[in-house]
Amino acid sequence: MQKPITIMGIHHMPAIQPADNLADALLTCLHKTGLELRQGDIICVASKIVTISENRFVELNTVVPSKQAYELHAKIPRKKPTILELILQECDYDLKNIDIHGNWIGVKTKTGRKLTSAGIDTVDDNTVLLLPRDPNASAKKIRINIKNSANIDVAILITDSDGREDIGGATQLCIGLSGMQPLRDQQSNEETICDMLAAAAGLVMGQRGNNIPAAIIRGHEFELDEKASLTDATL
Repeated sequence: MQKPITIMGIHHMPAIQPADNLADALLTCLHKTGLELRQGDIICVASKIVTISENRFVELNTVVPSKQAYELHAKIPRKKPTILELILQECDYDLKNIDIHGNWIGVKTKTGRKLTSAGIDTVDDNTVLLLPRDPNASAKKIRINIKNSANIDVAILITDSDGREDIGGATQLCIGLSGMQPLRDQQSNEETICDMLAAAAGLVMGQRGNNIPAAIIRGHEFELDEKASLTDATL
């Protein structure tokens, strides 16, 4: 019988700055709030704090739009040509990886996931945040640093809020992981367990403004796999 699953938000995280050690920040916050990390926990970490720690800021006034960016701008004028240029860079200028439906633009990025606007977040009128260059490597770094500091084996899921063209609102999905396989076989049916867990964590983490950029999922049984990454599931 499946054990009860508990989802606990990690509250009162400090404001993350470029070059911060996220594992240290998470462990310090857990210690201050009295929340104990246990063997076999799954930690979901919002992509935003990962991108900030990796200094993935881009100033739009430094971006020179290409001809392809202006062609996309004619189809989706609400997007700045500079942002469309960054979107093109995130999919290696392969237009087959870009879908436009009305005002929605979905992009299959170099990481293998299809995301709204390539997962690019607007900070202000001249600044955006790109996703981590390698979200699997980001997750692995956090997992190893937690292991080295606390001697606890956990799985790390990097999550991102994403909207779809066919339904309003947003959900939370996994864009990178370390420590567990992204798929599981359930009675001969393959499930994308990493997205199911990410969406479950989203019930607690919420969207931007909730200030809960990480959560612990406890009770989901998985086999520790130190070599696993999301590329094991991407097509």
